[in-house]
Amino acid sequence: MRKFVTIIGFIRIFAVLLSIVIVMFGTNYLLMKSSTQRLYEQMKENNRLVVSSIIQSIDNSFKDINSLIYSIDILPYDSRTLNNEGNYSNYLLYKDMNKLITLSSSHDYLEEAVVFFENSNIAVTSVGTIDLNELLNKQYQSKQKNSMFWTSFFGEERPFQVFPAADYKIKVSGDNFHTKKLITIAGNTQFSSKNIIIFLDVEALLETVNQKTMMDETSFIILDHDNNVILSTEDKLNLGDVVQGLYLNEGEETILTNRAYEYVVYKSDYNGFTYINQIPIQYTALDSITEGHRTITITSLVVSFFLLFLLGLYLFRPIQKLSSLIGGEPNWSSIHKGISRLTKELKASQDQEGTLKSELRLNRFLNALHLTDNGWETTYPFTNFISNRQFILMKLAFDHKPPIEKCKGFIIKDFGRKEMIWHATNTEFLVLVGVDRSFEREQLLESVHHLIDHVGKKWQSNMKAFISKVYDSRMEHLHSAYQDILDASIYGNIGAEDPIYDAETIPYNPHMYFPADQLEKLSNLIFSGNEQDSIVIINDIIDKNKDANIQRHQFIAILQSTLLFAKRHLTLQADDEQVLHTLEKDFLKSTMDSLDEMTKSFMQIIKFISQKTRQTQASKLDRTFIAQYIELHYMDNLYLEHMASITDTSSKYFSKFFKKTFGVNFIEYLHQTRIHHAKEYLKTENSTIAEIGEKVGYLNATTFASTFKKYTGVSPKQYRDKIIKGE
Repeated sequence: MRKFVTIIGFIRIFAVLLSIVIVMFGTNYLLMKSSTQRLYEQMKENNRLVVSSIIQSIDNSFKDINSLIYSIDILPYDSRTLNNEGNYSNYLLYKDMNKLITLSSSHDYLEEAVVFFENSNIAVTSVGTIDLNELLNKQYQSKQKNSMFWTSFFGEERPFQVFPAADYKIKVSGDNFHTKKLITIAGNTQFSSKNIIIFLDVEALLETVNQKTMMDETSFIILDHDNNVILSTEDKLNLGDVVQGLYLNEGEETILTNRAYEYVVYKSDYNGFTYINQIPIQYTALDSITEGHRTITITSLVVSFFLLFLLGLYLFRPIQKLSSLIGGEPNWSSIHKGISRLTKELKASQDQEGTLKSELRLNRFLNALHLTDNGWETTYPFTNFISNRQFILMKLAFDHKPPIEKCKGFIIKDFGRKEMIWHATNTEFLVLVGVDRSFEREQLLESVHHLIDHVGKKWQSNMKAFISKVYDSRMEHLHSAYQDILDASIYGNIGAEDPIYDAETIPYNPHMYFPADQLEKLSNLIFSGNEQDSIVIINDIIDKNKDANIQRHQFIAILQSTLLFAKRHLTLQADDEQVLHTLEKDFLKSTMDSLDEMTKSFMQIIKFISQKTRQTQASKLDRTFIAQYIELHYMDNLYLEHMASITDTSSKYFSKFFKKTFGVNFIEYLHQTRIHHAKEYLKTENSTIAEIGEKVGYLNATTFASTFKKYTGVSPKQYRDKIIKGE
């Protein structure tokens, strides 16, 4: 009979588990089957929206390029200006082009802009001037579009024409080339004598319009007015059946289909280009996904049957063991009676232990907070706190000592409960409050607000409150609650106006405003004695961090780092160093005060540094000043007249002074400084030779290479290969 009861119990458990698994797998299969097709339709619809956005972005890109071409075309330089003024006019044209391209929204995908004139072998680009044949035959190599092609193309007036994307070999350095797919726009107008060629980087253009967000297995094509492919995301596409006999008005869209694909065709109302999005009729991944899911479902179902059998045995064994321990048959009714009996016995045992435990709780509480040596003052028995399910710890801090007993009475009355433990110091209370439900925390916050108002009106004192999170009433949580109070005082946000620092609501803000370039500029401004602009930069840093509501410790770190930049070029006498030290100590003390006091103390240091710097710079015709100025500005276009203006002297006087002071003339010294920094860049960076030359002040790569060899005996490339790499 007992064996029969055991089998029936096992079958019941197995049947319940089996029914749950069957319902779960059946529902999952039906949902998968219907949702997969809906997912594909939604993907197609989303793809249409994405393509519509891409088309608009590309149209805008062509508009931006057209605006850039027009801006270049109306620049006040033509062939007659260049013939009269030579290289200087080329330089001005290059600078204006560079400025236009930098400010243009097409900067990210614009590979290069080239301007040249009829009967001239010089091309002006965004990075300088270069021989026209060198540029078109070597710098941008193409099998079809070489120098001869462009000379023939510009032999007569040409409206601007967009050439299809093609592969170009672009010279990097020496004999090193890399291949890029470029779209070319070329032509001239009646407004000027400029021949203009624009190279667009196809890959960068597609990244700019976010082409990668299109659905997998789709393609995107752009055709010109003659149905020539300007741009395509797929190399081999047969569009003969699609565009044959198709006519669309500008701004019109249509959808065509064949056996394999659906085509969304749109004609631009800006330039008349045709945009085609090719979408597969059936997403090939759907069949494999469906089949794979079906296989997984069937396999999982078979495995589940086997696991259910084992699980049924596993679940039934504890029932047998439990029934043997408490007595009776292995069924739920018998087990329930046995558990009820054991529960009553356990409660009686717990009541007997309660009295002994209550005597130990207070000491455990003090030890948990690590505050035993400070001495606690308990108004009510600690057992009342433990009777609550949860607790909150808070610290009340006054600017001067309040009436302690009155403060306690007010808090107890306003909170409406007596389950509190107090720890009192001269100006602070540490209060432990027992709660039964989490929402009572909001009532506690409201009561603290009332207390703050009362303290300000009745006792003429300011008060701050630091409140922990809600914790379950366990001794190991007490120290965590105390840590919440410490963290609330340190990591509070600087924009907070509330005198209550709530550990639950203090947000962490990682977005500090710490502009390294502006701080570098700040250092140079203070060194140059420009206090007004320096304060503008500092106020901007302070205001933006206030708006970001960063934490107090972050704000202090930013001010301290800013101070290091401000002092970088400062040289003081012993008395002035003592004054600065005193100001810095006052600032550190103010970090515990209000935000306005901290900022005021910091600005006093900045004004002191600026004042001492101006005194130091009273005489600018000084070796140290001149050397530091060249070190800070060697990469700029420094020349003798500029240095004479900086030092308030004439060019002739400054030249003699410099030669006498430094032992070499100004140009030699400037070249030596630039070459010194160029060596460091060649050692530590992977930039091209031309890029490094531009970094140290040489706009022309040839000039940089010849100057470097003059002062080192080797070319920049030989220096990098033989000296740095040891080749």
